[in-house]
Order: sequence, then structure tokens, then C-alpha cells
Amino acid sequence: MKKLIFLFTAAFLSVGLNAQNCEKGCAKITKTEPTTLKGIKPDRALLVFKFLGPNNKPAKTLIKIVVDKDTVYPVVDKNGITKITSKAGPHKLKFKGPYWYTVKTNVTLKEKLTYYINVKFEAAEMIGGKREKDDD
Repeated sequence: MKKLIFLFTAAFLSVGLNAQNCEKGCAKITKTEPTTLKGIKPDRALLVFKFLGPNNKPAKTLIKIVVDKDTVYPVVDKNGITKITSKAGPHKLKFKGPYWYTVKTNVTLKEKLTYYINVKFEAAEMIGGKREKDDD
């Protein structure tokens, strides 16, 4: 029964994230599985992000993640991947990078699960040498 509920929840979250307009960037959960990494607190979920720039190459520098109102400047590896943990429950996520539109999404996390999330940035229009203001 737990597996059925887990599959239904994962499918529901994926459908909701895939339905968004991707003209200014996308974030979608690609996979969810039980966390096997040791050292994760029991009330937390592991988030594994893969960042892609407008050219579909890994985005590796100057990335900012905002979880609710907490800001993280993650260390991103050469493949555009970073990991963070967050408490279980609903969260608003924002991803920012230089010259790119801000990508936003909402997720509901369950403890002891790993969420793989792809974040694709799209290039922002530049006005007078500055990025066009997006709705932060």
C-alpha cells in the first residue's frame, strides 16, 4: 500500500511540474527514490539538482537556490550537479543565474526520499547591459 501511495504522489508531482510554461526556464522532478546516503537527518529529504543553461550544457557557476526564504550558493560540479537537504513539507523553490530568467517551482517533500530535479535556464533579454527584470 505504501508503494502505491508513493508512486501516485511521485506521478502527481511530476505531472504538475511538467505542465508549466518553459519559455523562461523549467524545473521538473525526474526521479524520486528512497535516500540511501548516510548522514541525512531523519526529518529531511535530499534534493539532487542538475542545472542546464540555455545551450543545454551544464551550468556550473554563479547559481543561487532559494528555498522558501533561505538562500544557498551551492558548489556545483562539472556536470552541473549539486545536492542539498531540506525539511519535509511544502516549499517554494527559486533558481537564479547570471543573464538567465529566474526558474520557480513548488514542491512537497517527504522525509527520507531523494528527489532528482532538472533545472533548465533560458536566456533573459538584456536591456542597456542589465538583465530584464523578472518577477522575483
